[in-house]
Amino acid sequence: MADSPILARVHSGTTRAWFTGGALLLASVVVGASLQPGFVPGSGILRTALLSAALLVFAVGLRGGAGSVTARRPLGTIALAGLAVWLLLGEVLQDTLTTALSDGSATTGLLVFAYADAAVQFLLAIIAVVQIGRARVVPAPWNWVPAWAVGAVTASWLLSQLFAGGTSIDPMLVTVVLLSLDGLLRMGSAALLGVLALVLADRAGRPPRD
Repeated sequence: MADSPILARVHSGTTRAWFTGGALLLASVVVGASLQPGFVPGSGILRTALLSAALLVFAVGLRGGAGSVTARRPLGTIALAGLAVWLLLGEVLQDTLTTALSDGSATTGLLVFAYADAAVQFLLAIIAVVQIGRARVVPAPWNWVPAWAVGAVTASWLLSQLFAGGTSIDPMLVTVVLLSLDGLLRMGSAALLGVLALVLADRAGRPPRD
């Protein structure tokens, strides 16, 4: 009984962290679906900022680390926080990079970033989801759902790279279909993880059974 106030505070911190992270994820999906990033100025940065904020909350937790899905272990926490920062950096540099590549004025740093972007995202994401699964802060089997989501998005991206230009069907049509599928999978994965975080936050906030 002496430990119950401590356990209550831990559960409360976990509930707040997972609820906050889940809400931020769902907000990023709503912004991405409703404001059409690329057409509405600033919507892309807003969407990515919400996503990055969610990843940071999941990585470090709130108030002393409660709710960190990596148990604040260095490798997983750094990978997840690094992914959040890298995604936001990529969104901020997107317009500059596009312009520089089109007119040939890209610096060495921008070229390195452009070529390394996908690989760095993949590496950080894989490390993060494996560490989330191994940490078991998130109840099983839900601790491996982020890994499933990353696997689905990665498979979609690989398909878009492999088949967009190597088919007898109209390459433009194939590109549009594959990019649409990739976008739907990314949004669907974020929505799934956001809903899961809210559900698990509700469970974590329930008083333990005797």
